[in-house]
Amino acid sequence: MFFIYVCVKKQMNYTTYLFDFDYTLADSSRGIVTCFRNVLNRHGYTRPTDNDIKRTIGKTLEESFSILSGVTDTRQLAEFKKEYIKEADTHMTVNTVLFLETKSVLAALKDSGARIGIISTKFRYRIKELLNQCASLLIPLVSLGIANAVIRFGLEKGIRKSAIYMNGLVSIGMGFVLLLLLYPLLSRIALFRDYIALLYVYLLVSCLRTLNCQFCRARQLNRLYAIDGILCTITTCGFYVLFLRVLNMGPTGYLLAIICADGLSALFLFAVTKTWRFLDFKRFDTKLLKKMLRYALPLVPASIFWWITNASDQFFVAAMLEDGTSWTAVLGASYKLPTILSIVSTIFTEAWQISAFTDGTDSQREQFFSRVFSAYQSLIFLAAAGIVLMAQPFMAIYRDDYFIGWKFIPLLTMATAFASFDNFLNSIYMVEKRSTLSFTTMAVGAGINVALNFTLIPVWGVNGAALATFVSYFVVFLLRAVNTRGLIRVDFAPEKLCCNFGLLVLESALMMWQVKLWPVWCSLVVVLIAAINFRDLWSTVQQLLGRGKKKRA
Repeated sequence: MFFIYVCVKKQMNYTTYLFDFDYTLADSSRGIVTCFRNVLNRHGYTRPTDNDIKRTIGKTLEESFSILSGVTDTRQLAEFKKEYIKEADTHMTVNTVLFLETKSVLAALKDSGARIGIISTKFRYRIKELLNQCASLLIPLVSLGIANAVIRFGLEKGIRKSAIYMNGLVSIGMGFVLLLLLYPLLSRIALFRDYIALLYVYLLVSCLRTLNCQFCRARQLNRLYAIDGILCTITTCGFYVLFLRVLNMGPTGYLLAIICADGLSALFLFAVTKTWRFLDFKRFDTKLLKKMLRYALPLVPASIFWWITNASDQFFVAAMLEDGTSWTAVLGASYKLPTILSIVSTIFTEAWQISAFTDGTDSQREQFFSRVFSAYQSLIFLAAAGIVLMAQPFMAIYRDDYFIGWKFIPLLTMATAFASFDNFLNSIYMVEKRSTLSFTTMAVGAGINVALNFTLIPVWGVNGAALATFVSYFVVFLLRAVNTRGLIRVDFAPEKLCCNFGLLVLESALMMWQVKLWPVWCSLVVVLIAAINFRDLWSTVQQLLGRGKKKRA
């Protein structure tokens, strides 16, 4: 780096500079050592020291593994390489730090008109994960949470649809201006510096797509909404192939793929649903905008608190446990199976939520919510029981050292179940336009989660983090169950709820403690949960289907 610095200062006539990455632009030795160590230890090669590993940096992975292990078989070395890449997905990015001089030197070279390239075995695709996390936090700031207000106010009779849409556009514009003010801060983050312009476009286009999607739902064009979801998934995959595989554009291609797919989706809905008819700036309504923002803005910090409750445990595990980054990888893999429960919950919620906004008197709404919750908890508990039963077979798909992750799945599944119930009760806040309650309850949940992570992880390790997540969502459920009583009195069928939860805990305990013949006993518990809930679930589904047929008639 010093040599390059001298070249720049003395204005030598080099036009192109090619850099190695490790030990030249950045120090990634900690991540490299961790990855090599994990692979070598897994295969019994414990003699190489950290310094031995560091001395191989700069060579190909196959050469390094051959030097460190003495293995010369190409197939075995190729297998070591595959394992290293999986380890690097977890450990490399977080353990890589740019040298202090890197930014200034590269900037000077760029200003001088020089061409810059990097020759490295590093993988660019890991950056997309961090870009995605960044976007998930920034999107609520750009949209000001207005998408929720668009569907809530858009379903009300007597409010002009054009005013709803124009207010949504203006809100996104206001949010985007606020985001522009954060440019000095975001541009200082090394990871995002090269992608800052595309990141801004990504956020804007994604918000516009969400606006058009929710406006489509507000007009009750549910079939088109579903079709657009399918088409967007297909086009996203197509653009991934184009930008990542064919053009090999790395993180830039990842952002471009999402921008193009979301952009096409927004244009599709805008054109096919004739949304352009509502594009009338004369319909902009400041009074209505105030009402919409009063409803939407509390949902911005609420979504951030939700993210904290859902994701902070992995950061705490990484920071507080010995070999925390490895445990974080195992915890991340354990989350995959309970995610199925979130998908089931989302599908069910979107199927009935619009009816909650549009149907009947307070008494009718209470009956509707009670009936839907009865079916909802039956579905969630039955799915949760099946997921717990599949914990060990699912984790067996991963590497041997990830298999232990099955122990975390029961608590994570119960946490996801109550997170689903929290989302259900949040619909009541949406119906009654009490979004501040969504914010306050999630703030309590996030605070409890952080406090319990500090308390439980040192005592119970990763299980402590999983327990913290469960307790947080459970407390939020209790809070929302209490304060929604003054809005819509939902019959939670407490006997059935306690029975289902008790059986789920029993199933989890049988598996966790490895009781003799536990697969048989756990299967019987699943059958029992199915028997308890089947009639109620089936009858409710029939009622809802009958309700839909009557509406179409």
